[in-house]
Amino acid sequence: MNNLDKLWPYAQLFYILVTLLLLAAGLLALEQPAAVAAPRIIRLAAMGDIMLGPASSTSAETARLALADLKTSLADRQVVIGNLEGPLTNRGAPAKTPLDGRAYVFRTEPGYAKLLREAGLTILSLANNHARDYGQAGYDQTREVLDSTGLLYTGGPGQVARQKVGRTTVAVIGLAPNAGCQDLNDIPGAAALVREEAAKPDTLVVVVFHGGAEGSDKIYVPQGLETFLGERRGDLRALSRALIDAGAHLVVGHGPHVPRGLEIYKDRLIAYSLGNFATGPGISISGRQGLAPLLLVDLTPEGRLMGGRVVSFKQERHGQAKLDQNEEAMKLMHHLSLADFDHPGLGADGSVMMTESAARALAGAFPRPARARPTAVAAASPKPAAAPKPSKGEPGGQQNQAAPFRYAWDVYR
Repeated sequence: MNNLDKLWPYAQLFYILVTLLLLAAGLLALEQPAAVAAPRIIRLAAMGDIMLGPASSTSAETARLALADLKTSLADRQVVIGNLEGPLTNRGAPAKTPLDGRAYVFRTEPGYAKLLREAGLTILSLANNHARDYGQAGYDQTREVLDSTGLLYTGGPGQVARQKVGRTTVAVIGLAPNAGCQDLNDIPGAAALVREEAAKPDTLVVVVFHGGAEGSDKIYVPQGLETFLGERRGDLRALSRALIDAGAHLVVGHGPHVPRGLEIYKDRLIAYSLGNFATGPGISISGRQGLAPLLLVDLTPEGRLMGGRVVSFKQERHGQAKLDQNEEAMKLMHHLSLADFDHPGLGADGSVMMTESAARALAGAFPRPARARPTAVAAASPKPAAAPKPSKGEPGGQQNQAAPFRYAWDVYR
């Protein structure tokens, strides 16, 4: 018997052992669930009113500084939406007569559009009451400037801004109650436009609206129609929920010039007002009107809400939006979310609730605050009015003493 004959039994045994090991590994693999790839995420950001001002009152450097703190927060954002409050124009003439407290005329130097792009914005809404402050000539120049700068825009009747993110199209629809805009008071018409976009494959639908009454005390979302100076400014609860029923994946508002609360409706997010963000001469930035929240939202390509948060900015001199370490915008919006909605959309740490069940649990963890009583406008008094003490249920009131942070409420009367 040669050496090979002697080794053959051992070779057979080795072959049998290897076969058994491979079979065992195969059985284990069948028993283990297949690894689930992490879902792709579409990262969005939204902010309220932006009006950098004309060159005659706002230098290019001042306009740049107004948005300088924004870049860091937008570093990972793919879609960034803002409301352009007034045209980008040096043409035309004022389309209305300015009247303090009732009518204002805004515009921004056309060359400042590149600052918006450099700051990270990708889509602007022209659906607001100032888009045509310099008539059709100013509006037309605004569109020309945005086209040449590579910024998308929405706001006209039936107009949709579409931005591609990989295989997904993010369709943004702007609504306002003003002439030349997709009318937010026409809820069936707005819902039909959403339904049409939502039916398209690989499409996320985001709706931004400019609505609601204006003023530092207009922080709550009322039931029913809001009006301001005789204008119908929308039934924002009915509108927002109808838009989600029609297929919208995210609804974001602005218009009152102050922040409002967030709501989770059918596991989708509604932010009722993001207030002002970077507003130059002619727009008050005192008190609540100077709070400048930035909303960050993460969605899957199918529209599932995966998270988000509110980053607090605060406007300083010349409307410069600066990061606010005290997080006053977020704290106010958390309070308002609890006060206004059964399914509040914003946690005490600034994180967005992702489902109705999570929102319901949040509501159960905090006593429901009472709405603050309206206070007189200080300018109407011959002497500056003293800041009233917070009533029970307001931030700083008795019901909120157990909250894990302190609200700076009195400043924003």
